[in-house]
Order: sequence, then structure tokens, then C-alpha cells
Amino acid sequence: MGFLDFLFSTNDPAVKKKRALKLIAREINQSKHRKFYKSNSGEITPTAGAFFYDIYKVIATAQAFMKNAAKSGVLKQLTVEHFMSKELREVYDRLSSESIEERGKTLTPKELSMQLQEDLNTFSTAFSISEMNTIDRCYNLIMTFTNFVSFDFFSLLKKIDSRIRERDFAYQPQFRYVNGKYLADNIKDFLDLPPFEAAQDEWKTVFEILKKYKSGTNVLDLNQWKRLLLVLQDVQRSGILTLMIRHIDQEPSWMRNFNVGEETIVEAFMQAKKSEVQTKIEKIKSDKRASKRDALANKLFSGTDITRLQYYTNANNDVFLKKGVEGYTYIAPLNYLQAFLVTHHDLRELCDIFLIRGQWMSQDLSRQISQGLHELSDITEQLTAFDNTLADNGINGSKLRNHLNKSKMDKGQLTQLKVVLNIINTEAKEMLNKALDTFVEVGSYLKNLIADYAKPHPLLLVNWKEIESVSDRPVAKRLENASKVVDEFIQLLQIYAIDDE
Repeated sequence: MGFLDFLFSTNDPAVKKKRALKLIAREINQSKHRKFYKSNSGEITPTAGAFFYDIYKVIATAQAFMKNAAKSGVLKQLTVEHFMSKELREVYDRLSSESIEERGKTLTPKELSMQLQEDLNTFSTAFSISEMNTIDRCYNLIMTFTNFVSFDFFSLLKKIDSRIRERDFAYQPQFRYVNGKYLADNIKDFLDLPPFEAAQDEWKTVFEILKKYKSGTNVLDLNQWKRLLLVLQDVQRSGILTLMIRHIDQEPSWMRNFNVGEETIVEAFMQAKKSEVQTKIEKIKSDKRASKRDALANKLFSGTDITRLQYYTNANNDVFLKKGVEGYTYIAPLNYLQAFLVTHHDLRELCDIFLIRGQWMSQDLSRQISQGLHELSDITEQLTAFDNTLADNGINGSKLRNHLNKSKMDKGQLTQLKVVLNIINTEAKEMLNKALDTFVEVGSYLKNLIADYAKPHPLLLVNWKEIESVSDRPVAKRLENASKVVDEFIQLLQIYAIDDE
């Protein structure tokens, strides 16, 4: 250390700060943008006002256009779409709701699901990591632009000339010298905006996407924006605004505080499209099942709103729904089951003929068919007994009523109510599954009988002529009708089994 350095050195913070501020003032006075600020008086000059005003004139129209852009999902979508190849765009269009619905009219849910899964796989792997980074960078540049044009230049300028009107450039502003402390916060907010670091072709892409976003309207003139960028970058590189704040606040070490929060949109976009398509597939499957379910119910029962049970019904379920509890979950299939067992008498009469008058080649087969038919009869009795437990004086009905009454004062009773309902619904499900298995067996027996009747030398029955003679209608036709009805009812129960899964 030299003698003069030693003589003038000091550890006094106040002295150090004073010297630093003098150096800042000197740096300001030597800057090419020294006319922005008077260091001797701490005033911001009309030149600085004109700088902010020139920016405002360029971006003012874009402020309205870009309102809410930062929250727009459409803008993210358009950004990703802009980078799609022609081939990828065709795949993407096939994944649209309109395309899926149109294909769903001619394809089975399984066929549609396979096609859509193939398209999804192609779509999900279409972009390389480098391409995804390019798209993300483009979107973040759009957000940087959005934040910049959304800056409140008007409030800053209003402090310099109170007669300025928002986005009215017919008035010629009269800028004056303003105490730096009066504008310091506005300038700090301006400095918090992320810097623009992008190539010329990137801005071209940004403005093309924004034009699509605004339905064909240019948000800004690209050439005018590029000229403004040159001015902005020149001021930014000079550091004049930062120096001004340090001098105004008397804080030599003050630094800007901008936080560049970059967002990755491609992966999220891909996942959203995948979820959207999967939801659409499930809806199509559900709609087709519902349509088929209603068609079968109408064919079998001449209606879909069938009530054959006394207590396990929609009417009695309302009290649970009002409490926010799901209640009875198998109302429709259980009532359909009871209706089918009670309504389709011909099936029972036909089976009785074969069991009573039939002479079977195999007694084992006779016992199997007899057992299946007895199980169907048992289901009717089980359903009635199950339903009666739900009466007010029934074992389950009294529990339900008790928990419902107590839930008015004790919300914890709703938990107990759900437990009882779960037990009831589990029993209902078991009856449905058992019935479905039994109908599948009976359906198989009927098909075997139809096939045996058509053989020149039957293998199941030896007295088909006798069976024919005791039937008031042709046996073959009755068997075919019964088999068809049983198959349709099996399909109906299977739809509810799928929905339950």
C-alpha cells in the first residue's frame, strides 16, 4: 500500500459510503445517458421522462391486447401448436373432441380406444428434448414481453406530467425536472422486469403466435418493436437507471431484484391432452353403455324406470342423498332382476316342461338344469327377504332410521350410517353376481337344448316329440325366444357390473 493510499484510507463506513456515492455520481456524469439525471440536485430530467414516454407510445396498444395473457391456457396451446409439423398436426387434430366423437359413431369403444392410444403414443413422443426446450423458451419470451407491456408506464409518467391521459397521444406532454425520490419506486419496478435476451427470428415467432392469439390482429408492429429493443438494450447495458437509484436512495450497493421464473409448458400440455382424451374415451364408453342399457331395459320391460322392490328404491334413497351420503347403489339392477324373475313367465313354464316331462340321457345334466332353475327361484325369495330388512321395523331399516335421526345432533352418526349402507350394498352386489352366474348357466343350457333339438339323433333328450306335444307353442321357437331374452338380460346385468368396476 502506498503512502497516499494509507493516508487517505479509512475504516469509517460513513466515509466509505460517501466516497462510493461520489464515484457513482461521477459514473453517471460520464455516461452517454447522463442527461437522464442531475446528480448535483438528485432530479430526474425531462430526457428520462421522454425515454419512458417513447416506450409507452409503442406498447400502449399492446397493453389492452395482452391483458390476462399470463393466465391464458389458449396462449400455451397456440405456442405448442406453432411448432408442430404437418404430420404431427394431423395426429393432434385426430385427438380433438370433434374427431373423437365422430369416430365414436362408427367404431366400438375398444376400436376407438386402440386408435386413440396409438395417436397418443405418437403425439406424446413427437418432440425431442431440444424441441421442447425451444417451445418452452418461446413461451417464456412471450411472458417476458407480456410483463413488459403490462408495466404501469402511465402511473410513472403521470408523476412527471399530471395532465397526461392514458393512451391519449394527441396531447404533447410537458416533462419537467422531478425529485428522484418521487419516482424511485416506479423505476425500481421497471428495473425488476426481466431483460430481453432473444434473437431476431425468435421475436418473429413470438409475434406470429401473438397474432394467432388475437385472431389475426398484430399486437405490435415487429419492426417498431425491434427499434425500441435497441434503445432499451442500450440503456440497459449502460446501467444508468441502476446508478440513478443508488444515488437517489444513497445506497451504493443496491441491485435490481428481478426473478426470471421460467415455465415448462410442453410436458404439461401433453399430459393435459392425454387426460382430456382419456376422459373423452371413458365418456364415450359410458354413453354407449348407457344407451345399450336403456335399449335393453326398454326391450325387456317396456321402460327404464322399473320398481319392483318396496324399500330398495330411488324414492327411499332421497333421504340419504339429502345427507350427502351415496345411499343404495344397486337400485336399478336389483329392481330389474326382481322384475325379470317375476315377469318372464314363459321361461319358467318352458323349463318346468323339460324338468317334469323330459327324459334325459344323463341324470347329471338333469340335476344341473334343475339346480339352476331352483337357484333362480331362490333369488326371488332372497330379494324379497333382503328388501324386507329395509322396512322401518326390519333389521337394517331400523338401524338406518336410528342413525338418520341421531345425525341431526351428532354428525358422527353419518359415519355409522355409511357402514350400514355399505353392508347392505355389499349384500345386494353379491345377489346380483350370483344371479348373473346363474343366468349364464341357464343360458348355456338353453343353447344346448336348441342345438340338441336340431340334431337328427338328439343326445340330451330322448322324447322331443312328447315335449312338443305338451307345449301350446312350437318348442324350438320358445327355446330360441327364451335364449334370446336370457342373453339380453345377461347383457343388461353385465353393463351394471362394468359400471361398478
